[in-house]
Amino acid sequence: MLETESRLQNLQSETISLLRFPMALLVILIHTDSYYWEWKPEIDPLTFEGVCFVLGHVVRLIAGIAVPVFFMISGFLFFLNFREFSWDGYQKKMKSRLHSLIIPYVLWNVVVFLALFAGKIAMMYWKSESWDYVTSWLAEKSWHFVWDVNHWGDVNHPWLWWTSYSTGPIDFPLWFLRDLIVVTVLTPLIYLAVKKLKIFAVILLFAAYVSDFWVVCPGFRITAFFYFGLGAYLAINGMNLVETFRKCRTVIFPVAAVFFVLTVTHWIADDYKPLVRNVFWASAVMSSVIITSYLVENKGIRANKLLVNSCFFIYAAHAAALPKSPLWLVRGVLHKLIPDDSFVERIVCFLTVPCLTAAALVFAYWLLMRWFPRIMRIFCGGR
Repeated sequence: MLETESRLQNLQSETISLLRFPMALLVILIHTDSYYWEWKPEIDPLTFEGVCFVLGHVVRLIAGIAVPVFFMISGFLFFLNFREFSWDGYQKKMKSRLHSLIIPYVLWNVVVFLALFAGKIAMMYWKSESWDYVTSWLAEKSWHFVWDVNHWGDVNHPWLWWTSYSTGPIDFPLWFLRDLIVVTVLTPLIYLAVKKLKIFAVILLFAAYVSDFWVVCPGFRITAFFYFGLGAYLAINGMNLVETFRKCRTVIFPVAAVFFVLTVTHWIADDYKPLVRNVFWASAVMSSVIITSYLVENKGIRANKLLVNSCFFIYAAHAAALPKSPLWLVRGVLHKLIPDDSFVERIVCFLTVPCLTAAALVFAYWLLMRWFPRIMRIFCGGR
């Protein structure tokens, strides 16, 4: 019994580690090209161009599980050794998250803000503009640069009377870290909900996530609350992440397959596509854990330590405008190397740019850790 439990604990740990880098790679892919996000009805899927587009569309759809996976893992790990809540334990957890979440979040956004500010000053002198060119930019950004200066993805649902949207700080991918900080601070409420409502807490969050029936407030996205809450529920109840999802695979896999087909084929009315897509993502997140655990247990695949350790740096730096982001630079170079501006070039770049960007950032991380280990640990939250 103890041997089986130890094996499952080890499998769970190895599975979580192996998931991290591929998910970081998918985050880069999400930000590489928005062209494949929405279905293009004018493109014939039976042509070569259509096949390329469908490939990009499918990969972009699957990439949507990346951030939910990270939220779920974060909720699970927060409560993994904290199943009985105490305020002393909560304070220790928050002190740890101060160094691993809050300080890196502030530092990365301040660095990006200062880089853009310096660029504005340089452009002011280059264009012989007045200081109003800079001060108006500062007034526009103000304190919002560290919270919600970026705004995107307005969606009107037929069953809601408000518009849902996404926001992010000046280093916009860090919206994930911002929302993670919020749910981490609110873990006493999450713990209370799980203890009092049990599985119904997860069901209610899932309903809110699928329907997007939630408060529209920067930092309080339902994506964070549902997936973090799912991970928290499993950990608080002493459930093994891998074992639990494996037991449900006869339901999870068919649901993922059906809703994947519904999402890709676009048989659903446009107003209800987000609902279908969210169901697919939820089942796909669970499927990713099952599939990864199979690769660990049956194929002997293990996570590379350097790749795992570099994930936070990749996530924080890939789209940071300093003054041009690494993703922008790699994409620009590749477009010059592939001169034919066509749908073939587009799909090739879409699939290769994330890999090249990640490779460059892993190398940069390795160098910076050798030269400035203390500074890097602060920026990467001790990772």
